[in-house]
Amino acid sequence: MMNFMNEFPTISTERLILSRPTLEDMDDFVLQINSTEDFSKNLFNIPFPYLKENFEQWLPICDEGIEKGTSYRFAIREKEAGKLIGLIGLHIDKTHHKAELGYWLGKDFWGKGYLTETVKAVLKFGFEELNLNKIYATHFLYNPASEKVMKKAGMQFESLQKQEYFHDGRFLDVNRYSILKDDFK
Repeated sequence: MMNFMNEFPTISTERLILSRPTLEDMDDFVLQINSTEDFSKNLFNIPFPYLKENFEQWLPICDEGIEKGTSYRFAIREKEAGKLIGLIGLHIDKTHHKAELGYWLGKDFWGKGYLTETVKAVLKFGFEELNLNKIYATHFLYNPASEKVMKKAGMQFESLQKQEYFHDGRFLDVNRYSILKDDFK
């Protein structure tokens, strides 16, 4: 596993830059995460509306994960504008050489292939730089758009996990997708 405590990586794709979130991203982060109430339905601990205070509490947690090497969260930015339009992260299980992938993208940027482009870049980073063996992600059954992103990025259906999470007062099923280092192209 690489140690990025001193220098956090920046990943460049055809249209995007993935870099460390900073305090300067607060306004864009809050604007984009409030672009739809769907994020509070699909992600844990995301209130709607999301306030600047929520970001101020989240950023130190993000930084701590980066410093400990337990998570890498990247701000997703369009190359031209440079502003944060979403977030993607890997939550690392060092013992088992695997990570859980999570992401969101502001509503105005949906349907452009940005998430697939981002996921492929982060999978590459996870396998080549962090030397992970497996990366997986889950989606609630009512969020098929996330499933499409996983499939387009080369992830394979692994299992239906029944009543895996208790969220918004009910037990919810999720589909789990994954990809192994040996299967990543």
